[in-house]
Amino acid sequence: MNYKIREAETSDAKAIHDIYGYYVANTYVTFSEVNPDVDSYAESIVNTKKDYPYIVAVDENDKVVGMAYGGRVRHHDAYKYAVETTIYLGPDVPKHSGIGKLLYTELEKRLTSMGYKFMYGVITDDNDASIAFHKALGFEEVG
Repeated sequence: MNYKIREAETSDAKAIHDIYGYYVANTYVTFSEVNPDVDSYAESIVNTKKDYPYIVAVDENDKVVGMAYGGRVRHHDAYKYAVETTIYLGPDVPKHSGIGKLLYTELEKRLTSMGYKFMYGVITDDNDASIAFHKALGFEEVG
């Protein structure tokens, strides 16, 4: 199956809600206990895209199978070239399919073109799959 990356749109909010909601309900990796409503996701897409990329991976039928976006690390001036990155794939996406790498590579490209120099992935210490994924992409564990 072929996948493509495109800008997230507010019409993707329901799919993003469902993907993220799976992880809220079944894991601790989101740092969230409650999945926001669909309207909150639509608002987040609009607000995030004011300063950062918000992209989705879609299949041949334009079904959203994953998303990635950037966000502020901290409010201090020293962090103006830094960004926290977020990525989630649908729970039914085949492991090692390359979709995560495709999303992150595109996210990094867009962030770099916007002037960001440092990407931070905030990951729970027991999320071995995400830690391995980030390390494979060149991230270094710092804490």
